[in-house]
Amino acid sequence: MAGSVMTTVYNQFSSTYMSKKAVSRYDTHKRSELRSLYNSMAKVNRDTPLYMLDNSTESKRYVIDLKEDARELHNTIVSSLGDVEDTAFNGKIAYSTNENVVSAKYIGSRGNGSLISVAEDGTSSDSSVISMNGEIPSYNIEVTSLASPQVNLGKFIPMKERGLQPGEYSFDITVNDLGYEFQFNINESDTNYDIQQRLSRLINNSKIGLKASVEENEEAQSSLRIESTRVGIQFGQSAQVFSITDDSTSKSSGAVSFFGIDYVARGASNAHFKVNGTEASAASNTFILQHDYEVTLNSISENEGQTTTIGVKPDTEALQENISNLIGGYNNFIKSVSEYKDTQSRSSHLIQEMSRIAGYYEEEMSKLGIIPGKDGTLQLDTEQLTRSVAEEETPKALSSLKAFSKSMLRKSSQISLNPVSYVNKTVVAYKNPGNTFLSPYVASAYAGMFFNNYC
Repeated sequence: MAGSVMTTVYNQFSSTYMSKKAVSRYDTHKRSELRSLYNSMAKVNRDTPLYMLDNSTESKRYVIDLKEDARELHNTIVSSLGDVEDTAFNGKIAYSTNENVVSAKYIGSRGNGSLISVAEDGTSSDSSVISMNGEIPSYNIEVTSLASPQVNLGKFIPMKERGLQPGEYSFDITVNDLGYEFQFNINESDTNYDIQQRLSRLINNSKIGLKASVEENEEAQSSLRIESTRVGIQFGQSAQVFSITDDSTSKSSGAVSFFGIDYVARGASNAHFKVNGTEASAASNTFILQHDYEVTLNSISENEGQTTTIGVKPDTEALQENISNLIGGYNNFIKSVSEYKDTQSRSSHLIQEMSRIAGYYEEEMSKLGIIPGKDGTLQLDTEQLTRSVAEEETPKALSSLKAFSKSMLRKSSQISLNPVSYVNKTVVAYKNPGNTFLSPYVASAYAGMFFNNYC
């Protein structure tokens, strides 16, 4: 009976006081983080005087709301600006001076300076490219050749005739040292074109890393074209990715020589290009450069010595959205605390503390269109923000905004750790400053609120 009553009480508490927002990935923590949090709470308890708290329902709701609002502010800052220990905002985007030749995607921070190849299937290998040392913010790339697949081109034969006798035929294809046998039938009514189309579908449906098609010319002739889906030459392999033969096949032979599909018109080849004047190659047209860019070679440079420059620039749209989310989260916190100004005098003190932090960075943040309001909130001039992102002094202003965000993170953590410090209360007794002790069994009285179990 007692357990049922406590469950009802807890469910009522959850539905009334718990945050209505879904738990985000920023609410998950490592074991070490939880241990550090508990140690911080115990330290606060050790040094906190004995208080007589306002035990009214309004005060309880205020404490819970304050803790939840601080958590939401913390999550908003982290989700908007990422790791605030970074020296720059995450809002970056790669650019290329000629997307038709080279396109790029910014993927992250600088690594050890190696040029790494990324294959078409998503696997990576650094063995097929030349190492490039040094950290350079932008790169000049000249493309001399693209990575290409192996292509086998069959003979052009009359489309409406049939050159093979009806019966069962087969041939073998070896792809990357793996062998496959293909069997097919030829009927009396089949033409050369019908058989080529059948073989094309047979190869495509097998999904062994090859694709086939039938090409036609103006003389009513057709040819079976087979090429590898993978481009380039992997380390330790030859330019011949696949081979076709019917010398030792199980059914009738002769189809390979008749259609001429064993003829290698072009072997696989790597991409060749220059990065800042240094020769390099890759087994794919898409690769990772200096751990910063995912580069895709789209075509050969038009003239010898003509380069395409890739680099990074601020992603203005993402930057504006992140700053707007940050300011919105800050204002929501201030407005929520302001609702208790009439009943909780300490809430005004908290708003003043937040305003002083914002005021410290006011001069630089105003260049981004962020201006403090009289009520403690921040006003965002989106037009000024749009103009300022392209100016030379923007990095300094962004640095100040970053510092402001770090200060807000620390403040939100402090509020969440000990929201009771902003509640109306009366000091009963101060602890001996030279002889304090931890109070592990009083973890929720003055610092945070733990729910562990029913007693």
